[in-house]
Amino acid sequence: MSAPLTFNPHELRTAEAVFACLFPADEHGPGAREIGVVTYVDRALAGAYSHLSETYRLGLAALDRAARDRCGQPFADCSVTDQVAILAALERGELPGFHTPPQREFFDLLRTHCIEGLFSDPLYGGNRDKLGWRVLGHPGVWLENSAEENLSEEPVTKGGEIRSLEDYGFDLSGRRSGALEIPGYDPQKSVEPPDGPADVVLVGVGGVGGFIAPMLAQAGLRVVGLEAGPWRALSDYLPDELGHAYYCRAEMGQKFLSEGPRWRRSPNEPTQECTYSLGRMVNGVGGSIIHYGAWMRRFYPHHLKWRSHIIERWGEKAIPEGCTVADWPWSYDDLEPHFTAVEQEIGVAGDESNPFITRSKPLPLPPMRSFRMGELFRKATERLGLHPHPAPVTMNTIPYHGYPATTYCAWNNGFGAWDGDKWHPALTHVPAALATGNFVLRTHCRVLRVVTNSDGRAIGVEYVDANGRRHVQRADVVILCAYTFENVRLLFLSADDKHPDGLGNNTGQLGKHLMIKQFTHVDGEVPGVVFNRHTGPAAQAMILDDYLAPSFDSMAAGGFIGGGTLGAENQFLPIQIARETLPPDVPRWGAKYKEHLRRWQHWAVVRCQPDALPYAFHTLDLDPEHRDRSGLGLPVIRITYDLQPNELRQADFFAGVSERILREMGATKTWRGPSFTGAGSSHDLGGCRMSDDPTAGVVNRELRVHDTPGLYVFSGAVFPTCPGINPTLTLYALCRLATQRLIERMRAGEER
Repeated sequence: MSAPLTFNPHELRTAEAVFACLFPADEHGPGAREIGVVTYVDRALAGAYSHLSETYRLGLAALDRAARDRCGQPFADCSVTDQVAILAALERGELPGFHTPPQREFFDLLRTHCIEGLFSDPLYGGNRDKLGWRVLGHPGVWLENSAEENLSEEPVTKGGEIRSLEDYGFDLSGRRSGALEIPGYDPQKSVEPPDGPADVVLVGVGGVGGFIAPMLAQAGLRVVGLEAGPWRALSDYLPDELGHAYYCRAEMGQKFLSEGPRWRRSPNEPTQECTYSLGRMVNGVGGSIIHYGAWMRRFYPHHLKWRSHIIERWGEKAIPEGCTVADWPWSYDDLEPHFTAVEQEIGVAGDESNPFITRSKPLPLPPMRSFRMGELFRKATERLGLHPHPAPVTMNTIPYHGYPATTYCAWNNGFGAWDGDKWHPALTHVPAALATGNFVLRTHCRVLRVVTNSDGRAIGVEYVDANGRRHVQRADVVILCAYTFENVRLLFLSADDKHPDGLGNNTGQLGKHLMIKQFTHVDGEVPGVVFNRHTGPAAQAMILDDYLAPSFDSMAAGGFIGGGTLGAENQFLPIQIARETLPPDVPRWGAKYKEHLRRWQHWAVVRCQPDALPYAFHTLDLDPEHRDRSGLGLPVIRITYDLQPNELRQADFFAGVSERILREMGATKTWRGPSFTGAGSSHDLGGCRMSDDPTAGVVNRELRVHDTPGLYVFSGAVFPTCPGINPTLTLYALCRLATQRLIERMRAGEER
């Protein structure tokens, strides 16, 4: 390697020896030393992980001291047997005299960085000559997969050719074209002072703000959209797992990362950094819809009357202790025309084979192609008497909206689509809003608080622009369109004399009734069967709604209230493979771990998206101690959340069903993932409950904040329920209805 950037020569030897133990060379291929892991880590500590350089310095020195105490020599000079024993003690937290960094945390950091160095793109300095991908037998970055490859029973190796970003002329800057040219949008104007009052100001032009902007602008309203992130061109998106994927560095969400929530299981515990399943968000025009898996599904009628359904089916005593489950003020019939309109407008691909949902109009695009694991899942579940069907998704299975049909690239969920085959509002809706001349978009503008007058009415927002200057944008109506956590945080931060505990909180409802979805799964090994899960996106999915249907008797099945989606989906990328849950008999590192990874082509998985119930003790509030890293030092959100007995029974039931399905698919061995997958899931709902009763919620059915005239919350934060269904389509249907009502009121002069 070239001269190290961070490590001194002794640290370099120590780190190299550590990584060689974690992923050793053997007769089947090279290990971490040959693959260049230490080069990757050295570069990362000089760049993206510079804040961890002192952690490494202290940790490697403490590890070396432990080796001298045990073996009489530095770690790098110990025998491999002794090195392995020392690392095993570090993993257990048992090395004497090693107090900082915390031992288990330091070991986990070493393991995480080892995996990144093995399997990230070679441009990051590791995966030398693509050796990491070669050890896995993964062909790397391919932007197209055929129907034959999707269904192949033999390993899809692309003729032995392994491709990386460099093979396509990509680099890590993400810039492959000149300046972004969008009619009606000039990023330079974002730092100019506001050009007078607006009718409506949107706080966030992401998934929701970007969707409703054209409705408001086309109605003749003057709309200003304040977006904290940039507007990215398609050429800014890369098939870069380490940099872009939400489960790695998630670099498209810098604002979100700088203000990450704190989390605790109960009020009696200190907080810790938030853990995530899918929950690291994107900041930018179009929002987190940019990197989602594209599933676009409807809630069922009984999900909107969930409390009533429970009582009618099982009696009020079935509601778990402390549960605050409630009905929506809207019915399914109220939302159905909007479901249909949105499906047609954005282009949902699917069919009508789900027997539990009836649409008033068929979906506009045909479903995604069949794939190997999906077909085995379909046949197995049909034999079990279940009803599998393709997931409805916003992928262009045929050209739509002027964008091409999907090429079935697997680098999709967690990534922006560089050819526009996966819909998000920046492709269609934001340009349509700009085309009216009534929409002003200001990017890199972070809203700090909602401004109110002496009567307690919202009259605008204060924000800081890209140059750090503060401005106030006045407006008749303020709509919070950010993610759940940020919307709730802004309401707390905007406290005034009329609302001393935060806007929307005069009846103590702000931050209450939080619901966080867990994404559980069960893996299985099917000897002799190759799944080729690397040949398509997660939008290629076969799912079951049997356990969501109103006929499902969850109390009889497992003594719990709730349901869930079970499914099999494509997409399996190198770092994802290395991080997959391990069987109990496979260690997290070493030769046996390496051998286990080599069998990834034989792994099947059934994923579960379960319901989440609200409880009185699951809340969001402002952390009294921790501040964000934005330079403004504002309090971050504090999450109080844990799985309750009802949800643990639910998780156990669905894990058992998943195991039966996997065995029917031919698995000879199955193993469960964790029941608690993170305190941030990207399906974090509640905190601003929608209710016509001001004492029971924050907003009314039209999403107006009860105690603050002129203020609205368009967000999953208003949801009273959280079924095991992706919430985006239901959120869009609700916001479309609420936007229509708002336009009518503004035309009548009711919001001035």
